[in-house]
Amino acid sequence: MTVQTLAILMPGDMGHGCAIAFRENGFRVVTNLSGRSDRTKGLAAKAQIEDLGSFEEVATQADLVLSILPPENAIDQGRVFADAMIAAGSAPPYVDCNAIAPSTTEKVGAEIARAGALYIDGGIIGNNPVVENGGTRLYVSGPDTSVVQELDGKGMVIRNIGEEVGRASGIKMVYASSTKGTFSLHSAVLTTAHAMGLTEDYLEELRQSQPAMLTAMERMIPRIPLDAARWLGEMHEISATFADAGVTPKFHQGAADMMALADRTPISAETRETVDTSRTLSQALDMYVAARSDVKDAAD
Repeated sequence: MTVQTLAILMPGDMGHGCAIAFRENGFRVVTNLSGRSDRTKGLAAKAQIEDLGSFEEVATQADLVLSILPPENAIDQGRVFADAMIAAGSAPPYVDCNAIAPSTTEKVGAEIARAGALYIDGGIIGNNPVVENGGTRLYVSGPDTSVVQELDGKGMVIRNIGEEVGRASGIKMVYASSTKGTFSLHSAVLTTAHAMGLTEDYLEELRQSQPAMLTAMERMIPRIPLDAARWLGEMHEISATFADAGVTPKFHQGAADMMALADRTPISAETRETVDTSRTLSQALDMYVAARSDVKDAAD
């Protein structure tokens, strides 16, 4: 089939960036903004995504659907859209691009199967395509992924890694476990050092022995809270992936705790558009430690 109209559910930070890239490559991009936040509606307007007003209308008009949203919403979105496809009598191929465990993608696939639609497992790696200049990778797997191949080189790089549903989600999970998992570890290390009054001593040692690590910490720690609520769910999905593979899930259960802590800082109320870019690492760590103290005080 020829893909002309793409649906993106939903146009958040990643989704709206994908929409911009796809529109620049000649695709029509649609969604349903009913009940969405003002920020999501603003991002959709920025990307010039058409709001069709209902999932039934999306199912009717879309040639291909990409689900791109927080991992904890993946199953519910699959269920809601399956119901919409059944009601509309139209079942376009559905690609779940979310950061979810292979066991979770199987549950989403079961929902989509109710509507008789083709289900494709997906996993996005990289920044949004606008930042990556079209280099963002969409890994896909499943019995038939040919329809997604039409997007290759037209806003994203498509990488097919097999016929088994769960492989694309799996590569996303192991990749994110090493990147975002490391961000979580760094935040835990620095929060502990700050709470002990050892920040400057620790940073000075890093300047001498691990300058690349220090640069990464200075860049990421003040910004983690912007994504912490979404990444918290991702850490739970990674933990489930590890457990299903017979490996301890405890690393990323701890990482989830740190994402929850970051989400309690005042920074989490900011967005990519409003974040204070002048905030120093030390100022961010003051907020992390205060959030830790909130938990400690509550426990006491």
